Amino acid sequence: MRPETLNTLLAGHFVCQYAYPQAYADLSEPGESERVDQWLQSLDRRLARLGDDGAFFVAPMQVHTNEQAAKVKADLARFREVYGLLVEMLNLMRLTKEEFRGVPGEYVQLADILLKVNEDTTLVNRLRELRIPGADSRLSNNELLRKMLEKLRVDGYLVLSNPSTETYQITGKVDHLHAVMQYLVENVPELTDNALPDTDHTEDEAGETQTDLLRGAGTDHQAEEAAGE
Repeated sequence: MRPETLNTLLAGHFVCQYAYPQAYADLSEPGESERVDQWLQSLDRRLARLGDDGAFFVAPMQVHTNEQAAKVKADLARFREVYGLLVEMLNLMRLTKEEFRGVPGEYVQLADILLKVNEDTTLVNRLRELRIPGADSRLSNNELLRKMLEKLRVDGYLVLSNPSTETYQITGKVDHLHAVMQYLVENVPELTDNALPDTDHTEDEAGETQTDLLRGAGTDHQAEEAAGE
């Protein structure tokens, strides 16, 4: 296993084929994910995954006590504003692109979104109501959308696949966002007034994802804290 792959995992990143293709290929090699999981156990951590072919990430060994579960719930509630903004951004993208599902591998282009937004005053209003970091009402729609996409990129939900055309690709981390929002809807409904559109996950897959969400809820929190240091 390459040290770079382990460092990427330990830094709190979600390793998918779009954001970290080489690291994802390493972990997808037969037996490699099991070896990494065994190594992580010495750190009281485990290698988790979002579904059968989703992103890999490092999570605590388990969350099983009432106290631990309560802490996870509190952490998720505390970051509701963060997740809520991300959901609003993705929902705006969905409204500007036909058949947009917000799943890993999908492409979005700034010019396409801008064209649709400029044609609809309702979308313009939704864009300008977003609390995008570093944005204010003096910015043009184009500048606001660019900041929105950059926010999603910095947070790991997009990668810039073509800088010249400002085309982005959704990463596997978005599955974690789906799982977080689903958990909040089912367990802390008073905190959610937005949700992402349903994807094609089965009930069993959703259950497995939610289990890993509980075990790995601290991953995104730790990454946010590290970014702020």
